[in-house]
Amino acid sequence: MTQPVHIPPLRQSVYEDMACPHLYGAKHVAQIVTPGGPAASRGIEIHAVFATYISHLVKTRRRRDLEFFDELMEGASADARAVLERFKYNHDFDPEKVVDTELEIALDEGFEPVDTEGVGAYANATRADRRVAYLGRLDLVQLHSRTRAQIDDWKSYFQIVNADTFQSKFYPLLLFCRNPALQKVTFVLEFVRYGTSRKVEYLRSDVPWLREIAQRERKRQRQLHELITIGTSEISAAPGRHCTWCPLLLKGCPLERDTNPYASKSPEEHLKYLLWLREAEKTTSDVLKDMVRELGPVQCQDQNGVTYCGGFTPTPKTEYPCAETSQILQGWLSRHPEDRAVAAGLTMSGITSFLKAKKRKELAESLAGVAQTRLETQFKVDRKSAEQLTADMATADEE
Repeated sequence: MTQPVHIPPLRQSVYEDMACPHLYGAKHVAQIVTPGGPAASRGIEIHAVFATYISHLVKTRRRRDLEFFDELMEGASADARAVLERFKYNHDFDPEKVVDTELEIALDEGFEPVDTEGVGAYANATRADRRVAYLGRLDLVQLHSRTRAQIDDWKSYFQIVNADTFQSKFYPLLLFCRNPALQKVTFVLEFVRYGTSRKVEYLRSDVPWLREIAQRERKRQRQLHELITIGTSEISAAPGRHCTWCPLLLKGCPLERDTNPYASKSPEEHLKYLLWLREAEKTTSDVLKDMVRELGPVQCQDQNGVTYCGGFTPTPKTEYPCAETSQILQGWLSRHPEDRAVAAGLTMSGITSFLKAKKRKELAESLAGVAQTRLETQFKVDRKSAEQLTADMATADEE
C-alpha cells in the first residue's frame, strides 16, 4: 500500500527554499541535513541573546538591564557583538506588554490553531502534529491593548529593506488566527545592525486576503513536494538571491559554475569586476563624448531593429537668485497660506516643479522677472534619431 506523502508545514524558511526546486527537494523531501553558513550562525546567536535578555526583563519586571546584557555578550562572536552593541543602548521593553519571545504558532489547513510542541522536527512529528499546515516562530510579540499587538522580527541584514515580504504578511496572519480578539497587528522589521526599522500594519479585515496568500503558497509547496516525491518532474535548480546562503551552492548544485552567476565568482571577484565595468563605462563614455562633440550624433541598431542614438541635446537651466526669490515667495505664501505645507519642504533647486501648477501662474510670472536661464547640453543615449538630434542642435544655435 502506497504511503501518503507527508508535506512539512509552510514556514518562512520553507517559502525561501521554494525559490529553488533543487534546494527544496534536498532539504524537505530527501531530508538532507545541510549546515548553515556564517549568516545563519550569526542570526541564531543574536536571536538567542535577544530571547534570553527579554525573558529576563519580564521575569525581573525591568525595562532594561545593561549588566545582564553584557554578561550575555561575553561569549558572543565578533560578528554578533557588532550587532549586539548597537541593540544594547537603543532598546528597552515594557515587561507588561511582552507576550512571549520565540513564540511558535501552528495552524491546520483551515487556519485553526493546533496545540502541539516540537512540530518543527517534522520527521519525528506525531500523528496529531501532521495536521499542521502553517507554522511560524515569532521573535517577539507585544500586546499594546486587548485588540492591538506588535510583532518584532530581528534582522541582522547589511541591507535595509521594506516590510513588504511574504513573512510580513504570514506572521500577522498567524497571530490573528491565534488570537481572535485582535483587530490590528503591526509587523516590524528591526534592523538591529543599524538601529532602524520598517513596519506595516494589518487590520482584522485584511485576514481574508492574507489567507489567500498563504493558501496559494501552500498549494505551490504541495505541488512541488508531490512532483519531486513521485519523480514525475526533474528537480531543477534556479539561481537567485537564495544562492547567497544556499548550502548546496559549492557542492550539490546541478548548475555549472559558468551557468550560475552566484557561483561563478567569489564576492571579492564580483567587486573587482564591478569596479572594472565602472571604469570601462566611464572611459567609453568620455571617448564617445569627445567624438560626438566634434563629429555629431552617432547611432546604431540592435538585432531587434531598435535604433539608439547618442548625442548632446540642448537643455535650458533656470536658476532663481536666493534673495529676490525668497522675498517674492514669502509674499505669495502670505496671500496663499494653503501652500505653506508644500513650501515647507521646498528647496531652491526644486522650485521649478513647484511653479508648474496652474494655480501658481502668478507666482511663476513674478519669479520670471528675476530668473536666470542659460542653455546647456546634456549627453544622452536614447531612441531619438540622429536627424532629430541634429535638428534640435540647429534650432538651439538659431536661438
